[in-house]
Amino acid sequence: MARSLPPAPPLALPVSLLLLVWQGLLAADYAITRFDLGAPGWPVLMASLPLDALWLRVVWALGVWLGLGAAFFLMIRDNAAVLLFFAAAASFGALAVGLLMGAPPVIFVPLPALLALLVLVPLAGWLYARRLNQRGLLR
Repeated sequence: MARSLPPAPPLALPVSLLLLVWQGLLAADYAITRFDLGAPGWPVLMASLPLDALWLRVVWALGVWLGLGAAFFLMIRDNAAVLLFFAAAASFGALAVGLLMGAPPVIFVPLPALLALLVLVPLAGWLYARRLNQRGLLR
């Protein structure tokens, strides 16, 4: 029998929607770039990053898809979001370290700010999901 949950806090839905939109945009960017779906000159983030090494492309894909799964699980109030957000943040952290160590060229936004945003958003999602799980608000 399924366990009944107490009502979610008022911010749970807006936060999970915001995280789902953020990760959804990253997933759309990944699909457009990976499968060459955009028009020439289409502004994509993945193509502007110097993801020359295979491991950089792998950790990018892991961060994107694990983050999307985590945002979905947070939306349905499942505690799998805690682990998935942590894994997405770790993947983007590995990406940030790899790109900063490789001294990449300048892109359309400052690279450290972009990498910080890529790491901090799933990290904030992890902290929020962990707090909800500790309070017994996730299944």
